[in-house]
Formats: sequence, C-alpha cells, structure tokens
Amino acid sequence: MTFTDEYKGNNAMVAHGNTKLHVIHTNDKKQNANTLAQYERHLSLQRHKIVGIDLEYDNDPEATQKPALCQLSIGKNHPALLFQMSDTERCIVFDNFLANPRYTFAGFSIDGDKTRLEHVKLEVANFVDIQKEWRVPEATKPLDSLEDVSGMLIDDNYNNMKKKITDDEHERWATLPLFRRHIEYASKDAYAAMAPVADTCVYAEGLELTNTEWRNMLGCVMIPNRGFRAPFLHRLTTADLQESGKLPSTIKFHAPSSGKLTLETEHKNGYGDIQADYHIDSEDCINITTGWKDFVSQNGFEAGEVAMVFFYKEEDSIKFTIFAL
Repeated sequence: MTFTDEYKGNNAMVAHGNTKLHVIHTNDKKQNANTLAQYERHLSLQRHKIVGIDLEYDNDPEATQKPALCQLSIGKNHPALLFQMSDTERCIVFDNFLANPRYTFAGFSIDGDKTRLEHVKLEVANFVDIQKEWRVPEATKPLDSLEDVSGMLIDDNYNNMKKKITDDEHERWATLPLFRRHIEYASKDAYAAMAPVADTCVYAEGLELTNTEWRNMLGCVMIPNRGFRAPFLHRLTTADLQESGKLPSTIKFHAPSSGKLTLETEHKNGYGDIQADYHIDSEDCINITTGWKDFVSQNGFEAGEVAMVFFYKEEDSIKFTIFAL
C-alpha cells in the first residue's frame, strides 16, 4: 500500500532554533517523482548543485544489509524527501536522479552507504564525503560524526541528534509506521549533510569562484572557534588595497564610532596580525585607516583575490580574521 505523510506548517519538523523543515515521507513513486522534479527545477538555477543525502538501513546482517530509507535535502526552503526504499517497487526516476553527474551529493562517512546501495544495484554518481574532503585542521578532537560537524557549523542542537531516538528505534527503519522521532531524526540528518556545504555557497553569491577557491573557503569555515558561519566574502579590488579599507554598507557591525581593532590573517605569507584604527562613517560603514596599508603590504594581498572575513567582537576589542582564498 502506498502512503505519503507530509509534515509542514505547524506540523513541520524543527531543525534548530526557528528553522523548520517541511518533510515528505513516502513510498509512492509518483510523489517521489514530483518532489524530485521540484528539486531539479531549483537545482537547474544553481551554480553549485548540492544535495544532502543520508541512508538508514534495514536490520539484516551487515553482509546483506540494504537501504531502508533514503533522506534527501536541497535546503530549508524546500521539502526534505524521505523515500521509504524498503517498502516500494523500483523507482526509475529516483535511480536516475542519484546517477545524475550534474549534482553533488554530500554525505558523511559514506563508505557504508555506498556498500548498502551496491546491495540493491544503485550508485550515486557524484558522492562527496564531507568527513574526507573537508577534515577540520587543528581540531581538538576528530570530527567523527555528522553531528559533530553540524553542531559546530550550524547549531549546538545537532550535538544531541543521536540521543533523539533509542538504539531499538534505530534498528527499525524498515518497520512501518515510523515514529515522529524517526522522521525528525532523518530529516535533520539530510539537512545537516548539505547545510555545511550548500550554505557556504550562499556567501559566494555574485562571485565566480574557482573550485580551488571554493574548497579553500570550506576549509576555512570548518576551523573551530574562528567565527560564525556567515563570513563576508569579497573579491579584492584595487581600491580595497589603498591607504584605507572600507567594508560595504551591507555589513552592519555594532561597535563604538571609532577605536582600534586587530587584523589577523592566514595567507600565502603565513600568519600575521597588526593593530589598526577604524571609524564608522555617516553611512554606517567601517573604515579601517591607520595600519591597513601596512597589513595589505605585509600579507601580499593582490587585486582579484577572494578574501573571506570573520568578525569577532569581545568586551573590549574587535578582531577581523581575513583568509585569502
């Protein structure tokens, strides 16, 4: 028997804070095809075509274990799709979507997922492992789970994802009906798989980044305690490298009208920091004056480079950390 359970509006799944996820849980091939068609229309307009993916398995022995549930997400503004593979016939539209090389499917520690997909003769064409591709440098502990990464980059709430369902519940993904706790866990897993990758693409909107710049950006974002997850991303112009530096009016940073700040960088010339003066002008823009030119010279910044800036405000100081990608 086919089914479609939809969770939206007041019944939507809470991902974290005020972020809610519209979720479709189905074994209906027609509903699955309709949702994937929505995905394809959205992805056709995106430069980085990122799909978050995760799998939950049935309770067979590991040697024959198969996917029970496939979770897909393309972001919080689109429904997360939970396709119940253990209780449906083969869906060619679904198979073709996974095999489409235009899309990047972001997962975490995907070796096990690849093996289970092979058991049902399925393959993801462009499967990227967040754990392997963007391993966090200088971490105090290995990030050995998706919860670790999501807790650092998205919200602390993700650190407790594993506690949302019991071990017994985790073994019944192929047994219907699934509890609401299962749906919440599965939808957050799919969203968390793509958010650290796809959300960083938003920072690059309006910029044509090379693959190297894009990967470097992800590496910088995933350094613990380096700032929040929405840095200012900007391609340096000749004007930016003059006597003073001015942040655009879109960057609102609450601070005294003038004072000193610390500029630090990790760049091709290594780590460096310098004290600089700043003032906030009539347009509410931060102008970095004395010290900016020395900072530019010291670090060898050049017009055309993409700079990613993290902002920090402490009780008595302001700090900008600048990465040149």
